[in-house]
Amino acid sequence: MNKGSEVKNVIVCRERLSPFWIGQWTDGRGRRKRRSTKVPVRGGVFKGERLTAGQAERRALLVTWEMAREVEEEYSGQDNRSVREVCDLMLGGKLGRVTMATYENARTAFRQFCEFLGRRADEPIRLVTRADIRAFVDARRAVVRRETVHKALSVIRAAFAWVVDTGIMPANPCDRVTIPADTRDEKVVHEAFTEAEVTLLMEKLPEEWGSAVRCCIGTYGQRMGDILSLRWEAFDWEARVVRMVTGKTGRALAQPMQGWFYAWARARYEEAQERGGDGAVWVHPRLRYHSNPSAEFTQLVRLHGIGLVGENAGGRRRVWHSKTFHSLRATVATMLQASGVSQGMAMELVGHESAAVHAAYIRPTGEQLRDAAGRLPEF
Repeated sequence: MNKGSEVKNVIVCRERLSPFWIGQWTDGRGRRKRRSTKVPVRGGVFKGERLTAGQAERRALLVTWEMAREVEEEYSGQDNRSVREVCDLMLGGKLGRVTMATYENARTAFRQFCEFLGRRADEPIRLVTRADIRAFVDARRAVVRRETVHKALSVIRAAFAWVVDTGIMPANPCDRVTIPADTRDEKVVHEAFTEAEVTLLMEKLPEEWGSAVRCCIGTYGQRMGDILSLRWEAFDWEARVVRMVTGKTGRALAQPMQGWFYAWARARYEEAQERGGDGAVWVHPRLRYHSNPSAEFTQLVRLHGIGLVGENAGGRRRVWHSKTFHSLRATVATMLQASGVSQGMAMELVGHESAAVHAAYIRPTGEQLRDAAGRLPEF
C-alpha cells in the first residue's frame, strides 16, 4: 500500500441485530470503516469450515484485516483527487480566460458546492452521486430562483464533465438532474429605465458607472460584460462607429455613434490619452477588474431610489430589484420601438437575432402607451 494508507485500530464487535462479527478499522485518511465479516458470532460453518465460537472471533479478525487491506489497495489504485482539489483546478483554469464576473460566478458556485458537502468536499470526487447533486440543487433552490441555480449547476456540470473525460468517473452525476421551476410569486420581470432615470444615472453615478451607462445607451443596449471590457481601439473615429464582438453570441457589431455619444466619447478618449495608464487602453479600467459589478450597480440604483425592492417566501429568498444594468437593454429596445424604428432595424442595432427575443425586451411605460394610444384616430 502507498505511504499514508496504513490500516490501524482493527477490531471486531457484535451488533444486536446481526448474527455476524462486524469488522472495524481506521483507514489511511483517518476515517473509521465498518464491514460485516460474514463470520457467525456463535460459531458455525464459514466457507466450508466448522468453527467454534472462539475460532470464529479470531477468524473474523483475520477477515477484517484482509478486507481493510483490499479496500485500501483499491483506494490507492484510483485517482482520488478531492472535490475541493478539482474545483480549485477548474477555477485556476478560468483565471485570465474569462471575464472577472464569470470567474466570480464560478468561484461562488464551487464554494457553495463544497460548503454543502461539508467534510465530504475533501473526499474523492468520484464518490459524488447523482443524489448528492439533486440534494444540492434542492438546497439552493430553497433560497434562490431557478435561473441562479441553473448558473451554478452549469459550472459544476462542466467540472464533472472534465472528471469524466479524464476517466475518474464513468458518468456525469449532473446529467438528468432537473431544477424546480419558479413559482408565480418568484418570477421577476425587470422593467426598462425611463429616459429621466437614464439621465439621472449618467449624471449622478460615480464616473466610470456613469460612463458605462452612456456607453450602453450609445451602443444600443449592449450587455454589461461587453461594455466593461470595451477598449478605446474599438472606437473608429473616422467612420463614427464602435466595433465590438459580443461575448454572449460572438456576433460582430459596428454600432453607429450618434452625435451626442461621439462628442462625449471623443472628449473622454482624448483626456484618457493625456493621463495614460490603463485608462488609455480600457474605457472602464476599474470596472473591468471588478469582482461583482452587477451587485454594485444595483446597489447604486437603489441608493438613488430607482427600482422596486422586495422579498419573497418569508424572507428566505434574496432581495430582488426591478431594474438592473440589463434593464438598459430593454430601455433602448423600447425607445427604438416608440420612436417608430422598424423591428428589423431595431434588432440590428440592439443585436437580437430572434424577433421573439427582441419582442420580450419591449417594455413600454404608461406614458409611452398613452402617447401611442393618442396617435389613433378619434371617432
